[in-house]
Amino acid sequence: MSPIDDFILLNGLSKVGPITSKRLLEHFKGDVTGIFKAGNNELGKVNGVGGKIIDSIKNPKNQEWLLSEIKKIKKRNVSFLIQTNLPELLLEIYDPPIGLYVDGNIPQRPFVAIVGTRNPTMYGERQARLMAEQLTRAGFCVVSGMARGIDTAAHEGALEAGGPTVAVLGSGIDIVYPPENLGLYQRIVENGAVVSEFPFGRKPDRSTFPMRNRIVSGMSQAVLVIESAASGGSLITSQLAADQGRTVFAVPGRIDQPSSAGCHKIIREGATLVRGVSDIIEDLRPYMNESQAILNFESNKNTVSESKSVNYQLSRIECSILNQLKEGDQLSIDELCEALSLSISEVMSAITLLELNKCLRKNPNGKFESL
Repeated sequence: MSPIDDFILLNGLSKVGPITSKRLLEHFKGDVTGIFKAGNNELGKVNGVGGKIIDSIKNPKNQEWLLSEIKKIKKRNVSFLIQTNLPELLLEIYDPPIGLYVDGNIPQRPFVAIVGTRNPTMYGERQARLMAEQLTRAGFCVVSGMARGIDTAAHEGALEAGGPTVAVLGSGIDIVYPPENLGLYQRIVENGAVVSEFPFGRKPDRSTFPMRNRIVSGMSQAVLVIESAASGGSLITSQLAADQGRTVFAVPGRIDQPSSAGCHKIIREGATLVRGVSDIIEDLRPYMNESQAILNFESNKNTVSESKSVNYQLSRIECSILNQLKEGDQLSIDELCEALSLSISEVMSAITLLELNKCLRKNPNGKFESL
């Protein structure tokens, strides 16, 4: 076996996690082959290594599993990067992965993670796309988890800007989750990388997502949270980022919006409030090489309330409606009539045109929200 094969096997052992693997490598001075050649007594000297872990290392079926895993790697045309080839920041965390399965190519750029709720408002989704697009044009690579909601919007925003993005999976690299993101997976591979520390066939579960989140934050200079419930998974990522010494940014929302409760919580606890992408770029400028061009920097100085431009002439009433909704408010026709002192017919006529031109949409609750 080659050293890379030994790393693949060590990474795939059922009873050996990242922390135990780190202790084993430290004890054997980085000699991964020595771990599998060592006797039981020598292995038992490693802190936390007991009988079950030793049995896992010495399992006679390991060779059969490894040969099968190598075949899958070749068949899928993916690579397995060992620690010496991983992003440097990722190796600084307490529990770095032994290696990563990589489909595509991890770009040589500073990384910024964007995370958030799986059920965003249109406001949150719009900000995720906008900020991912502008960060990409500024020379950063957006990292996220390819989940529904904010993650998906962040990846799509980066791709729309023509730049690379990295998706970190909470499953084996052969399992696309959620399944509707298969097309997004393929686009990311063409313009960046999909990565996972889990062997082929590992399905996502409660334990894999926190492990995924530590990689998302660990490889990034900063984490940006856009909409999160008070106990959302994004808060786990932000806490991991803080523990890892990363900068945590958060986009504020309405104080009565449950999906913004998490952002407001971490802002009170010390996260940096983001008014626009320029706040992030200014803080992270030291991480950028002189050769990395910051494109349209002045255009990045957008506040989070920036409205989407439209390609037709708005009427006075249409402008009034969009201005009423621009802060992420969701209002019914009656509420718009009252706020703007307009008749129902005037508001309904304007809303119809705005919907046709994709400036707003009607939510399931019967209220309207700007796009």
